[in-house]
Amino acid sequence: MGQIFLHIGTLKTGTTSFQRWFFDNQDAIARDAGVRWYNGQFPDAREIAAICLDPHRETPAMALGFFPPQDSGEWEEWAADIRLNIGQELSVDSPILISCEGLCLLRSSDELSRLAQLFAPDNTTIILALRNKRDFLTSWKKHLRNDFFRLSNDPTSFAYVKKDSWLVDYTSLIDIFQQTYKNHITVIDYDESIQRESSIIPALLRAMNIHQPVPGWSSYHFNQSNRPPRPPIKGMARPIHYVRFYLWKAIRKIRASSR
Repeated sequence: MGQIFLHIGTLKTGTTSFQRWFFDNQDAIARDAGVRWYNGQFPDAREIAAICLDPHRETPAMALGFFPPQDSGEWEEWAADIRLNIGQELSVDSPILISCEGLCLLRSSDELSRLAQLFAPDNTTIILALRNKRDFLTSWKKHLRNDFFRLSNDPTSFAYVKKDSWLVDYTSLIDIFQQTYKNHITVIDYDESIQRESSIIPALLRAMNIHQPVPGWSSYHFNQSNRPPRPPIKGMARPIHYVRFYLWKAIRKIRASSR
């Protein structure tokens, strides 16, 4: 088993841009820098966060129905397959990157214990990016609305975005990971990285000790909050989501016909 780099986000810190860049260039990066890409069920490895959370909690992907119901036999079979795949990916004796921003939602010792069973603390470096709290909450609120979620008044929900949201309790986040992974944690200042290099990617690479020339990353800027509207999901989407989606389609059609 090689060195494990576990990038856990946080949310809204350029994770999608980094994942797209690494995935697109994984062969060159593995060849030149020696770090492999984790090939999971989803490009953002969202399934790993799902199998680590306590039973009463859920990630946005779980709420959107990407996985089997937690209380079903199908879930147990699915989770076993995820664990099997993780074991197979880690069996190769070379460094590997797993990028799963959903893991930043972990907060309990039981959740960290499940994570440690998958990724041994002595062999794993946690990479964490933190963003200005106010800017994060503003961006996350917009992201949630684009994905049909109602903002929540439940202080334990991932859709709770008031000033006292647990999502911006960075001290608790770092503390719970340090309890298991000790000093194997690298914290990156997202805002400083953007100001200095216009991207989080160089800072994430340095956290993995990748310094040699790598494929260009400057064109990788994927702002998930500004992506096209998601097609409405029956039972979740509200009227405003249907209006937004079909208005967007109509505007695209008009623009295409005018070319």
